[in-house]
Amino acid sequence: MANTRKISSEGRVFPVINGIIMSLILLTTLYPFWYCIVISFNDGTDALKGGFYLFPRIFTWENYEFIFQNSRLLTGFRNSVLRTVSGTLLHIGFTGIVAYGLSKKQLHFRKAYMFFILLTMYFSGGMIPQYLLIKNLGMLDNFLVYIIPTMFGVYNAILFISYYESIPESLEESATIDGAGKFVIFFRIIIPCSIPIFATIALFQIVSQWNSWFDTVIYTRSDTLVTLQSIMAKMVAEADAAKEMNEMVASGGGSSKAFVTIKPVTIRVATMIVTTFPITVAYPFLQKYFIKGIMLGSVKG
Repeated sequence: MANTRKISSEGRVFPVINGIIMSLILLTTLYPFWYCIVISFNDGTDALKGGFYLFPRIFTWENYEFIFQNSRLLTGFRNSVLRTVSGTLLHIGFTGIVAYGLSKKQLHFRKAYMFFILLTMYFSGGMIPQYLLIKNLGMLDNFLVYIIPTMFGVYNAILFISYYESIPESLEESATIDGAGKFVIFFRIIIPCSIPIFATIALFQIVSQWNSWFDTVIYTRSDTLVTLQSIMAKMVAEADAAKEMNEMVASGGGSSKAFVTIKPVTIRVATMIVTTFPITVAYPFLQKYFIKGIMLGSVKG
């Protein structure tokens, strides 16, 4: 009887302790995001004082007004959405179908293909040869520069191959007996069975495409091809320049009202909130596939 009461008591205590620990972990994880939101809505001069924030001490919209007053923001947002959607769809489609072929052990020269593909993971030509290649292909200052170079990823292909090898071969054999070809098998059997790994790779690519800005700086010159991330990077630089201007005016005895309360620290944080918000919203819808896909894709094989 005593042992039963002891077990019952322990059964009630464990969920309480577990709940407290998980709540502390959740708080520790979420607070940095909340802190950034608070800073982004806080007066720039006051934010430089530091301190433990739960709410803005001096609330202001000026940081976001500074960001959204940029006339090219809508163009950058459109280009970022287009490159993210099209780049992700083409990447998972092309990488997925190439990896399907490489997953077949009866493929001629399979080891040679894998060797040359894996070689590119560890060695690359560098920035200058890549720039010359993009130039010779006619993709400089072209929207295709966001899409074509990202259509295939070695690491993602390895995840695809590992996942395909975990699918029972009997499914393909039965479809072959019924007269299905390779493309029919891939699109009607393999893809429906591989939704977790496709969602996982899609999430990887969405984040990569959305956050990419360096290729915009290197390969484009037209204002119609700017992306949201590249605009935000320039705005942070402009905020730094505005700070230096204010300091020069103040040291000369003048006065400047344009950026008095706008500081680079708050602009950086507000920029981070604007650029990460779409990804933060999209992630929960893919999370249930993410863990399953990455585990099966990396372990099975």
